[in-house]
Amino acid sequence: MRIIHYILIFCCVFVVAACSSAPDPEFPREETLTLELMPLQGVTDPFFFDIKHPFLILKNRDSRRDSIFHVYDLNNYDLKSVFGRMGRGPGEFIYPSLLASQLPDVVITDMQNDFLTYFFGIDEDGQLILKGTKQPTYIEGLSSAAIINDSLFVRDDMFRSPTLQMLSFSDERPRRTWQYGNPSINNRWIDPDHGDVYANKERIVFCYQFKKQIDFLDTDLNHIRRVRFKHDSPGVITEDNQSEIKRNYVAGYLGKRYLYAMFRGASWDEYLSDPDFRGSVLEVFDLDGNPVIRYHFDGLAPSHFVVDEETFTLYGFHQNFGPEDHLLVYRLKGL
Repeated sequence: MRIIHYILIFCCVFVVAACSSAPDPEFPREETLTLELMPLQGVTDPFFFDIKHPFLILKNRDSRRDSIFHVYDLNNYDLKSVFGRMGRGPGEFIYPSLLASQLPDVVITDMQNDFLTYFFGIDEDGQLILKGTKQPTYIEGLSSAAIINDSLFVRDDMFRSPTLQMLSFSDERPRRTWQYGNPSINNRWIDPDHGDVYANKERIVFCYQFKKQIDFLDTDLNHIRRVRFKHDSPGVITEDNQSEIKRNYVAGYLGKRYLYAMFRGASWDEYLSDPDFRGSVLEVFDLDGNPVIRYHFDGLAPSHFVVDEETFTLYGFHQNFGPEDHLLVYRLKGL
């Protein structure tokens, strides 16, 4: 019996050691991407994007009082229409946010007008046509939200608890929640589990900034898979040192077919101090969390981006906090 006892202990130790030394998930392919530029027209200061092929919708920063939204034809990069101004009248917004989604409609929520949410169609000439509005019953509206479908969205309740919450426009309280971090940490900006949420009609994905980790869930917030790579522990994060802590997944886009996750592996201080920073890579996963391909950039990597999955082309901009006269364009080879 004693021998069997020792054998069981040895087996348990072996299993734990094997799990702790499990290799990183491997990407079957790697490619280097060639930079192209898409010229912009007029005075632009891009901040949010959405893709409704063949159109790209660009939202300018809040410093713009008019011409808030620009619509470009991706076949020839022509500016097809300009829409929106600050105000309270028709076609006006107080504090609008453009939500990237896989819906056929362009979704804009006005964050200082009780999160009134507008659904716009887009015609063949690139003109936005109002189809309807919805008013979320939930008091915090579409703050930190990702759109699942035309009635459901998921949001990060980061300022009160480390949970993802699923709601509809008619829900006063979340239907379901999923806890991703330690509830005893009150400041999510210094939470080692801080991340970003993305959604489509099949998946909800949470990408961690301080960990090299991604969680894939279904649209009922049931956990499907955790993709985890080896990474250095961030240690103790404080309000004073958070800009010195290495960030991992800093931006992403969830299409209908793939997750596109931008890995930086550098702190904010390192990134902002080097205008020619070349450390970022784009990691692509299928909707079940399987690594597909890893891309390296031969030019600047975008800080924010969207992907046109009709042509597998990435459009983005580099965060230099100033007006831009072009977007960064990369053709995603091999998808």
